[in-house]
Amino acid sequence: MPPADSGKPFCKVDAPASWKQAQTDSALHAAKGESLDPMAVSPDGSSVIAASKVDDRVTLVWVRDNGRKRTTIYTQPTPDSAEGGLGLADFDGRWVVFTVLASSNIGSKWELFAWDSQAGGAPKSIAKTQVGADGNPVPGPFLYPWVNNGKATWVQGVIDGTKDQKLTDVQRQVHLYDLASSTDKIVHTGRMAPSFFAGDTLVWPEAFAIDTPTKLTAVTAQGTPSSLPAELAAADGSPASASDGTTWAWTGVGNKNLYAWRAGWPAPVMVVEGAPIDWVHVAGDVITWTDSTATWAADLRGRAYTQMTPQYGGTNSHGTAVVVSYPGPDKRSVSYVFTSAGLDPLSCPV
Repeated sequence: MPPADSGKPFCKVDAPASWKQAQTDSALHAAKGESLDPMAVSPDGSSVIAASKVDDRVTLVWVRDNGRKRTTIYTQPTPDSAEGGLGLADFDGRWVVFTVLASSNIGSKWELFAWDSQAGGAPKSIAKTQVGADGNPVPGPFLYPWVNNGKATWVQGVIDGTKDQKLTDVQRQVHLYDLASSTDKIVHTGRMAPSFFAGDTLVWPEAFAIDTPTKLTAVTAQGTPSSLPAELAAADGSPASASDGTTWAWTGVGNKNLYAWRAGWPAPVMVVEGAPIDWVHVAGDVITWTDSTATWAADLRGRAYTQMTPQYGGTNSHGTAVVVSYPGPDKRSVSYVFTSAGLDPLSCPV
């Protein structure tokens, strides 16, 4: 738990006019009959990676100019169905990493691809699910790839192929992949949730024994051990953790409180409490998350938060940029992009 002086939760406020105008000005424009579902955003907010769905055909596209300019990255070979499709993606402004799933079943086989927006061409396969002696995929955490400054990371399950596949044999490994040199490095093996970049630091939540709380662990961008700020000793290390390298956000036990800390603060603060929280992201002064009702954004400058979608939805972030999406009246995505640096601070009523 955070220290007792973490303060009261942030106040809830209506989105000011400048925030609403930003939603209008940065809306992504889909073509007629298309659902444009954003999956990742560049650090400056100038472009997004999105799944373009027309009828049953799905294409991964690099989108600029609010959706008016497109570059095709990958086209799903079969119609969107239970046979699989696109998983998650991330984008550092140059490199895209994305997952293709063999099926929609939990524990499906997957393949991880990388694409260079400067060079173009076809995506390159950089990793695949390991298969056990019985022919089934080795279980691991939900595949959540990240990319930052030309380095990709993910966590996958591994097993000794000479043994009968048993859950007790499965280890998880953190990968650090240099995209320019096509070099993969395993930086740690243990019991961890998906890894992520906090600036140039590679971080993951790890349990050091069975049935023990997870704690955040880190290495440098070169894969050597690294320490985290002492203030993060309070972090539960849940999978709902995020950072941009300066600001950190994480949930408490059961994902039921949201805390934040940034360099220079004497202690963590409580942002919201009570509701189950998921999909936490950090972008400069703004922290976003989704609960069972809607997607929200908290402004650290004024200790206030506001609702970002009419209901449900989600966000992705990189740098100071955030892309927000939610289902519209026709079930197609409504999406927009904003940068935290371009928004007026949220503030609580006096």
